[in-house]
Amino acid sequence: MNISNRIQIARKHAKLTQKELADRVGVSQTALNRLECGRSKSSRRTVAIALTCGVDPIWLETGHGEMLLRGAGSGVTPEEVAKAVKDGEFHRVPLFARLPLISWEEAGRLCMEPIESFHPTAEAWLPIAPKGSDKTFALRVPDDSMTPEFREGEFIIVDPVLPGKHNQFVVACAEGDTAATFKQLMISGSKTYLKPLNTRYPLMDVPGGVRVCGVVVGKYKEYLAG
Repeated sequence: MNISNRIQIARKHAKLTQKELADRVGVSQTALNRLECGRSKSSRRTVAIALTCGVDPIWLETGHGEMLLRGAGSGVTPEEVAKAVKDGEFHRVPLFARLPLISWEEAGRLCMEPIESFHPTAEAWLPIAPKGSDKTFALRVPDDSMTPEFREGEFIIVDPVLPGKHNQFVVACAEGDTAATFKQLMISGSKTYLKPLNTRYPLMDVPGGVRVCGVVVGKYKEYLAG
């Protein structure tokens, strides 16, 4: 059995059509069809396909091991993973997290409402090693204000449960504002600043205070597109 057969089996296990699976992992239906027909031999999306279908990425890639994610030590059963995928919910497995990539408008909304009621719309899903709470999400770095550490187009992993401390990288809004920004949090006495790492951008004095929407716990970078 080759990877084409395994992708078909995984998709049918998740009860998804080709179009549904393609939409969820961010590829065209044509590209997925080429994989299933054997006209394409590999894809950088195989991990995302596996997690979306609730199967083990290693099994999907190589055929080795068991098909279903067992979730040893995590309390996640194959049935729970399949249900989470079917319902479009965030879920975790022992080696991977499937994080929602959200817009900056959604991040700004987070600054204005309780974290408990925040259920963002995902633009895509990123398979990333778990690091953070079950509310963790991803954002695309929008500009060069945080270079050289964070470059435009890279993805930052944001945990909105963490409060934010001096010197940490945060996604934050000025109090009363809905425009979220990604900067380094600087606290000096009663003063709060948001600092860009790129010296071409000015230090932001926030006299009214800052609402931290989340703390950056990591970053993710893709080297191939499509």
